[in-house]
Amino acid sequence: MKKTAKNDIENAINEILSSKEERVKIRDKNLSENVFACQITLNIPGYPKRMLHDERALEKFRRGFLEKWDLPPLSEKKITNAAGVCWIGFFAGDLATAKKAKGLAVSIEETTPQGRISDIDIVTQGKSISRSDLGLPPRTCLVCGKPAKECARNCSHSYKDLRLVIEELIKNI
Repeated sequence: MKKTAKNDIENAINEILSSKEERVKIRDKNLSENVFACQITLNIPGYPKRMLHDERALEKFRRGFLEKWDLPPLSEKKITNAAGVCWIGFFAGDLATAKKAKGLAVSIEETTPQGRISDIDIVTQGKSISRSDLGLPPRTCLVCGKPAKECARNCSHSYKDLRLVIEELIKNI
């Protein structure tokens, strides 16, 4: 690999990591014992983290969550940077309420058309609520249906194949 290509990759990775840190800082400064966050991003593999229609997709998942949650956020923030598009809503509620919100988030991810491209995290002060906290199985791979983390760890699918699946799902939103 040429030195400039390697530098480009390193710069892209650093830019994504810095952008994710920016999200975390914004999110965490607004959390408290009785306020949790719903953070919605899109599962876009590789770089760039932006894709045609990504903002429209994010808005669809935001509206879907808010319609089903039925209580407005205390505040909300949209962030667009090198890590992609992100919406964070802050809601009143304790850990039990946050777990209910995670159940709703998983339902949207699993049952909404194109829901698999969304990543809806529920975060409390000091803890992200996981699927396993609710006794639910891990996410499945978009390409083959095996556990997604297993495929990612093993690089089971090409970047191109993953991007094509995501592009097809996003364009149909």
